[in-house]
Amino acid sequence: MKPQLWIYAAAGYNVALAAFHLGFWRLFRWREELPKLHPVNRGVLPVLNFMLTFIFLLMAGLEVLLAEEMTGTALGRALLAGMMFFWILRAGLQLVFWPAAPRMVNGAFAFLFLVGAGLHALAFQPK
Repeated sequence: MKPQLWIYAAAGYNVALAAFHLGFWRLFRWREELPKLHPVNRGVLPVLNFMLTFIFLLMAGLEVLLAEEMTGTALGRALLAGMMFFWILRAGLQLVFWPAAPRMVNGAFAFLFLVGAGLHALAFQPK
């Protein structure tokens, strides 16, 4: 496939992860769990989650609306490489910071994040 086709796949991946993050309030029962935290931590967690969601949607928008620039310019390729490394790092951090998660869950999420890295790598075509 051409890089432009992979960039649309990467964009779809980012939208899917943004949607997943929007479900964190329900998935992790934040209405019940966040009040148990120190007030600072109670505020930090949802803010970080919201900002990650924003970044995922921003990248998806850039990948769709500026696909040619994302694959054909140094700045675009740098952003794609950055997202590739973001997802590689996220896969590794999953294993480090979620030791209580079942091994299969940890492995599945790490694999999912490596898929994101792979999609961004396939869209990245150095000149």
